[in-house]
Amino acid sequence: MTTDVLQKRTQKLGWYFFGIVSLSYLMVYFHRVAPAVVSDLLMAEFNLSGAVLGNLAAIYFYVYTLMQLPAGVLADGFGAKKTIFWGMMVSGIGSLIFAASTILGFAFLGRILIGFGVSVIFVSMLKIVTEWFPEKQFGALSGIALFIGNSGAVLAATPLAYLVSIWGWRVSFTLVGGVGIFAGFLTLVLVKDRPSELNLPSPNSTLKPAARMGEKDVIQGLGTVMKNPSSWPPFILFSGVYGSLMAFQGVWGLPFLVQQYGMERFEASSNLMIIAVGLLIGCPTVGYISDRIGKRKLPLLTFLLMYALCWVAMLAWPGGKPAPFVLPYLLFAMGFFASGFILVWACAKEVNPIELSGCAIGLANMGGFLGAAIVQPLFGWALDKKWLGIVEEGVRIYPLEAWRFAFLLALVILLSTTLIGILIKEPKQKTLKSRNQIRQI
Repeated sequence: MTTDVLQKRTQKLGWYFFGIVSLSYLMVYFHRVAPAVVSDLLMAEFNLSGAVLGNLAAIYFYVYTLMQLPAGVLADGFGAKKTIFWGMMVSGIGSLIFAASTILGFAFLGRILIGFGVSVIFVSMLKIVTEWFPEKQFGALSGIALFIGNSGAVLAATPLAYLVSIWGWRVSFTLVGGVGIFAGFLTLVLVKDRPSELNLPSPNSTLKPAARMGEKDVIQGLGTVMKNPSSWPPFILFSGVYGSLMAFQGVWGLPFLVQQYGMERFEASSNLMIIAVGLLIGCPTVGYISDRIGKRKLPLLTFLLMYALCWVAMLAWPGGKPAPFVLPYLLFAMGFFASGFILVWACAKEVNPIELSGCAIGLANMGGFLGAAIVQPLFGWALDKKWLGIVEEGVRIYPLEAWRFAFLLALVILLSTTLIGILIKEPKQKTLKSRNQIRQI
């Protein structure tokens, strides 16, 4: 076969493997935001305060954060395919334990295993993208990956609420565990880590087609990534953006809509789904814009400053909260502009050696989930500080003042970390020029 034919075969198989791995990534986002739909049920069943409920949701992010650097090492050294397989096995078992828990300790154990298992999926997915696709497509493919992931968030909104209303949250999470285990086996059987395993050429001339890096090499490479000052601004920026987003979309959005707007569960979960729809559209959009103009920093900061304005609107709207008719548009804007965070992975990857892409992406990813782990319980703490002692059917009812205090806290964290984005380093001008020339051909 000619080189051109082999390259086309590489690209075709890359899309095939990307699609298979996408099923596992759907489950990552599902577990990430599912607690929001059942938060009141969990609060009532286990008699939880706002802070404890926040920690039950955030334990996923604590584990996810700690695992991002090991995830990069596993993806670079152990291989993306096997890493995804074992991750889905562990998360599936965790979902089954969470569904069967009758005491709070087992519920925490289930969430810990879920977070541990799914923590390795995204970095491994982007490792496959790095191996099977040209580097110039990385931004757009990151956006497509987040489009797929947020489809899982959509499933964790109204569809999950519907399942919970029919079978209860325990049966629903049991089914989810089974789907995750199936996705892991599918990846193990069908996916290949790199083109060289099928005697195909790599799409990247800078990526060596040699055998997988040894563990010692990867660990040394991780040190190289961490010593690079340019690796850290994406880490810090991602922490505030994703922390604030997950505090609302992942835990507290549904109680806010129910308590302050009098919505039923289905209506509230449908409104939360609007955030996911905004992300669905925004992620591929910002990825395409970034690749098209050959810049990361400008679209990243533009989108995230608009996202911050959405939080300002939540606080500054006359009457203390957005009017019901404007709320869906505001929630869509939150999701759409928050999607700018997908560029932090490109910013981290492109200032480090391409062979260490897993470690670089893992470090940047770690920042976002550390932020979520911190902001979710902080949000609950802020609500508890302004709680007036009202409880209905085991659920704490928070006044508008409490919600506004929590929103203000989230906004302060968001703005302080977004300012660090000024320090993000753009890829070298030479690299950008070559990418634009490729597009023009």
